[in-house]
Amino acid sequence: MTDNHRYETPAAGTLDWDEPLNRNFERIDTDVEIRDTDANRSNYVAKTGAKFLATDTGDVYIGEGGSWNRLGTIGSGDSGGSEPADGTDLTSLLLDGYVVALARNLSSPRTIDPAGTDTPIQDALDVLAANGGGSVRLPTGIVEETGPIRPYEETRILGLGVEISKVSITDRSADGIRFDRDEGADRVALDGFALNGPAGTGPTGVAIHHTNRDTQDLHVGRLLFWGWNNSVYRVEEGVGPFQCRHDQLTIYECDAGEEDGLFEFRSWYGPANWFGTIAAYPSATVSGRNTTVFFSRGGTQTVDYLTMGGSAGVAVDQTWDGVVEFGHVHWEPTTNPTDPPAIVRLRGHGTGVVGAVKHVTGTADYVYELGYDSYNGRGPARKVLGPYIELGREADITSNVLNLAHPADPAAPSFYQGAPDDVSVTHERGNTGGLRALGTAGTGF
Repeated sequence: MTDNHRYETPAAGTLDWDEPLNRNFERIDTDVEIRDTDANRSNYVAKTGAKFLATDTGDVYIGEGGSWNRLGTIGSGDSGGSEPADGTDLTSLLLDGYVVALARNLSSPRTIDPAGTDTPIQDALDVLAANGGGSVRLPTGIVEETGPIRPYEETRILGLGVEISKVSITDRSADGIRFDRDEGADRVALDGFALNGPAGTGPTGVAIHHTNRDTQDLHVGRLLFWGWNNSVYRVEEGVGPFQCRHDQLTIYECDAGEEDGLFEFRSWYGPANWFGTIAAYPSATVSGRNTTVFFSRGGTQTVDYLTMGGSAGVAVDQTWDGVVEFGHVHWEPTTNPTDPPAIVRLRGHGTGVVGAVKHVTGTADYVYELGYDSYNGRGPARKVLGPYIELGREADITSNVLNLAHPADPAAPSFYQGAPDDVSVTHERGNTGGLRALGTAGTGF
């Protein structure tokens, strides 16, 4: 007998030596792995127990009842992730298309083959959750995920760049990344990848959705969103993410015309949330409507630079008691179905600060509107409005710079850094002095 496979070895002088050899040959078909390209797999008989390795894809099959059944891929994580062969570096794994889990309590990476599961990124996050947290590294190319992706506390999802690593959500009704765990998901990081929706002509889920608990210290680096027919960032009422930082978010071909905004803060609380640059280029292909870019009912949001094109209608819509501050608003729509009533709408008692509005293309009735908030029954207060800068022949404001649509609260005054002639009072309740135009050192309205 041989040591490993127990093949029969005829003894010297055996007359019927052919019989044990024939039995050996019968076992070779199942004991010895077949190696060929995946396309040639049908050329081989799938005997029960036979093994086939596709040399071009790394897929491993086993024969059963005349059919080749796929078990997995060499180096893949079909069973919760597997360790790569010794000497395989992280870069090679990513270039080969694997999702890689780097966990705090594991001595080596775990790899997930996207071809072997509908949820490769979630599978990798599950590995991290079971091993002390860590990072999921995304490969080059497109990784398909059913969705939603649900991060755990102390986990990161990191790509190689928004044009290199792309996550494509395949379930039309699913969110992209959802924060909904009962135990919370603090100190999560997302960076360096595109998060693509299902696109098409119907509604989709939300790209990043806060639906439960108060996420703390979320850090979003550079992300790109494409193909979402919904908001790309939403905080539900009763949920208050806080101390969350977002460096650079770019949006293409997303249609939120049926929603309150491309970015929606529906909750009344959630302090210290910061955005560096938001560059939004929505479409109106599905809804046939303008997309409001940033909508806030509550909490605190600071945006350094908000720039937009496409079918962007209202740039900022503040209501309830939301506290918002925008350093610069750059408005350059090109495909608006209708003209918005104002580029920036600020209603209610929440503090609203806009450093400046730069207008390049598109038509609106006004640049600023200060109005009444029907939810809390209060007029505008605590607004600071920077100068309006009109650039280009295609920029058109049909009425005036500022529309005071409701009396401003004199106990919590608002200020406009421009001339009194820029202000139109469209309500009929008389001036209160709650709005001061500073162009002549303080004319009251």
